[in-house]
Amino acid sequence: MTRVADGSDFTVEAGDDEILRILYQHNPWWAKKPIAEAKLKPFKRRDYYETMDRLVDDKILALIGPRQVGKTTIVYQLIEKLLSEDGINAQNILFLSLDDPYLNVSVKNLERIFELYATNILKRPLDELKEKGEDRIYVFLDEIQSLDNWEAILKRWYDLGYKMKFVITGSSSVSIVDGASEALVGRIRPQIVLPMKFLEYIRFKEGEIAELVKSNNKGIRTALKMALTENKPEEFYRVVNEEFKALLPYRDRILVHLNQYLIKGGYPEIANTGDMTVAAQYLKDYIHLTIYKDIVRTKRVRDPAALENLFAILAKGSSLIANRQELSKNLGLKRDTLNMYIYLLKTAFLISEVEFYSESRVKRARREKKIFINDAGIRNVSAAVFDEQTVANDNEMGRIVETVVADHTRRLRFNLEASTFPPLFYWRETFEVDFVIDPFNKILPMEVKYRHSVDESDLRGLRAFGRKFRPPLSLVVTKDRISIQGSTVMIPTWLYLLMC
Repeated sequence: MTRVADGSDFTVEAGDDEILRILYQHNPWWAKKPIAEAKLKPFKRRDYYETMDRLVDDKILALIGPRQVGKTTIVYQLIEKLLSEDGINAQNILFLSLDDPYLNVSVKNLERIFELYATNILKRPLDELKEKGEDRIYVFLDEIQSLDNWEAILKRWYDLGYKMKFVITGSSSVSIVDGASEALVGRIRPQIVLPMKFLEYIRFKEGEIAELVKSNNKGIRTALKMALTENKPEEFYRVVNEEFKALLPYRDRILVHLNQYLIKGGYPEIANTGDMTVAAQYLKDYIHLTIYKDIVRTKRVRDPAALENLFAILAKGSSLIANRQELSKNLGLKRDTLNMYIYLLKTAFLISEVEFYSESRVKRARREKKIFINDAGIRNVSAAVFDEQTVANDNEMGRIVETVVADHTRRLRFNLEASTFPPLFYWRETFEVDFVIDPFNKILPMEVKYRHSVDESDLRGLRAFGRKFRPPLSLVVTKDRISIQGSTVMIPTWLYLLMC
């Protein structure tokens, strides 16, 4: 007979008492203890609210995204919310950290964990959960990619039809989205959690400004949709200009936060760290963990040093077209190996690719892609420019801003017309257009000109693109200029990022 934290007695087999001891550490609410404040965090991201709405259905909810982006914090916040709900018993919530070395979770002992949970915590067999009157069980599995063959295990439990809601987190899109594509088709709903975008960063720092922006964002996106689908760029400019005027009293404060964001990026822990040396080390540790725990462990990387060198090169050249032949030669890698390494960096959410825009898919496939680092802080620390003095370097800031605009433009594309991994393009013939998106089957080209003056020569790419494809609207993301010329709208970077 063994006694646990809440004073109840139960019989266990050899070794089971140690598993139960660890389970009580993971689930302090079973013993009527609070969740540690360090795990909860007071700031709730938009992803928390979206996830809360998705707890009501039966599908497996998968929170996927980079390490340290806040997925586990969201899970603890969800658990705290559930514990506050009337009619939900604390014993009905099970949290497991699958990368806990003491649990050493495998297919075999996960089954045993569920059995111990049912017998000693729920005190009834799991197969009784089919009864309509039974309360739902919430099972949170953190870092699911640590468990081999996890998708088959979840498929089995899901198909049993028990009243169990599974919420999983993972740090690799290939492990979650691709791995679940066959076994869990129709059973899983992915939700990507990324570093904070600029609007969320502002909300993190100053809720007053963010709430003002948030109330108007829907109207801006509605006007953008109208500009694209009904050829009304003037209406879009009118709405954007009204937002610009409304935010003018706050512009200086916004610009201070923008400079910080462009250097430090959107990871919550970094945003709260004032010491740049500490912040830089944190990001370096994150990159190391991602490469060695999320990528190298896939056993598809024979040369980790080459992978790290590749990432450093891509970071320095973020926003440039990647010449894969030259990269292969410089790194001493075969082309297939290089392609695999780039793919793995993508699935770990470190980089994104931007395809050449063409109406022909064959032409898209033949042209080299641009590669961007997904977070400015990660990019800057890898390129050795993680320094507040970098804001005075116009060339470096131009590349950083384009990197951040790439990330936000992809998010804008998602907000306009949701898809799991929305496409982003560039275009180049004699001249170049930085970005092209295609929501509502319409074309929106964009140029990034992070400088005080923008003249006609800066718009040659947009003009050439316009003559060929006839887009209803073009955007120029500037440093501080807002204006309209024909169907081309110029918008300051800070305002563009806030509308995304």
